[in-house]
Amino acid sequence: MSTIVVTGTDTGVGKTYVACGLARALRRRGVDLGVMKPFASGSREDALALRAAAGVTDSLDEINPVYLPEPLAPYRSAQLAGITIDLPACFHAFAVLRQRHDVMIVEGAGGLLVPICDTPQGVYTMRDFFSDIAGEIIIVARRLLGTINHTWLTIEACRAAGLPIRAVVFNDAHPCPEEEPAVSNPTLVAHCTGVRVAGPVGFNPPENVFDSLVTSLFTDLLQNRGAPTWPTQMP
Repeated sequence: MSTIVVTGTDTGVGKTYVACGLARALRRRGVDLGVMKPFASGSREDALALRAAAGVTDSLDEINPVYLPEPLAPYRSAQLAGITIDLPACFHAFAVLRQRHDVMIVEGAGGLLVPICDTPQGVYTMRDFFSDIAGEIIIVARRLLGTINHTWLTIEACRAAGLPIRAVVFNDAHPCPEEEPAVSNPTLVAHCTGVRVAGPVGFNPPENVFDSLVTSLFTDLLQNRGAPTWPTQMP
């Protein structure tokens, strides 16, 4: 059983897009895949997109056990709504899905140090949740100016918590010109951090881009599985 966590260097970098692309590609390879968006603020669209990409019948409340109305950090959105975030319920939902599926993809909310709630040990963050579910991290980053600092800081935050990093996936959530610094940033991030870099996933790419990503990043999960299958329709 493997748990893959998709986090980002910032909001709006395309975490859901990449997580859904990976889910569809793993599904085409015959992987029994579950998905989870434990904390959602402002909308449950990400959780619905993940469920469709994985092709599962798991309930929305299992996939997204904590929904908060305002599109803010879970900590603040819960404060404004007068809601107490139920961490045990999140862990229970994850445990149910983990037992039901061979592989889990869990998408975070915002970046690694987004606050969720207060605990006796201090402020509980997305990083704490990822540690508690023993997730292996995929970091989604943009290629544009500023990404070296944001990506390196995210990597260091993972390392400080002992979180294993599978790769950084560079994703163009918007059209990105093939010029400096976008063309060199991924290579420089790999050189500075020693972390595997994948992509870039171009803006609105063909679907087989994700098949290539899955083949290169998840060889351990794809042992003894054939080539991807392409149904006539894929949600």
